[in-house]
Amino acid sequence: MHVFVINLDRSAGRLANMSAHLQRLGLNFTRISAVDGSALTTSQRTLEYSPDKNRKTYRRALSNGEIGCYLSHRACWQRIVDDHLDVALVLEDDAVLHEHLPGLLTTIEQLSSPWDLIKLCDPQKNKKAHSWRPLNQNFQLSEYKKLPSGAIGYAVSSHGAAKLVEARATFGRPVDDDMQFYWEYQGLVFGVEPSPIWHSEATAGSDIDASGRRQRSKTLWSALKTPILRLAYEINILHHHSKRQRPNKGSEG
Repeated sequence: MHVFVINLDRSAGRLANMSAHLQRLGLNFTRISAVDGSALTTSQRTLEYSPDKNRKTYRRALSNGEIGCYLSHRACWQRIVDDHLDVALVLEDDAVLHEHLPGLLTTIEQLSSPWDLIKLCDPQKNKKAHSWRPLNQNFQLSEYKKLPSGAIGYAVSSHGAAKLVEARATFGRPVDDDMQFYWEYQGLVFGVEPSPIWHSEATAGSDIDASGRRQRSKTLWSALKTPILRLAYEINILHHHSKRQRPNKGSEG
């Protein structure tokens, strides 16, 4: 499977650590030069980031770092489309990888059922799986009612990358949040348990989107907007969940 590692030009140490990590697992990779959000001009910043869409879909304006992070992931999706890749693994440069990840990637490549995106990163909160099925002796493929956030590591198919590129030509949310709205890009999105990828405690999170990542707005409007957006998301989940194409149902989570 093709592996893409998103890495800022100034983060040579992270690249060296990730390179050594992947080499130990026998995985080759292609480095994707991350977009440095702090270096974007105003026109570059709003070329694909839509302030209007942001106001409608998110509780606050995105930071330069979040915009750069999104553009970096979009570059990976576009590369998959342009290079006609069947599937690829997208990693941020602070990922820690399970020793059985190579075998899991082989299993994913051999899946006969359709899928667009498979989240491989450890969710910030435990998510209850609606259904699952074994992938191999170490992992299972899970379907979640509410998708876990996080974009540090995920597999994306050619169809999934094409859907994301088309549907996310402009964006207003952070990339990991945007992936959770699978109905907007008609995505078949699953997860893997136990998580084969997680954040490095040593790096304490990616620096690709470090300039203002998850910076919370304390305005009154933001405080009011957050529960409204959350309620809208919950309603959409209930509406669209029954329409999802699921893998063969195994056991209730």
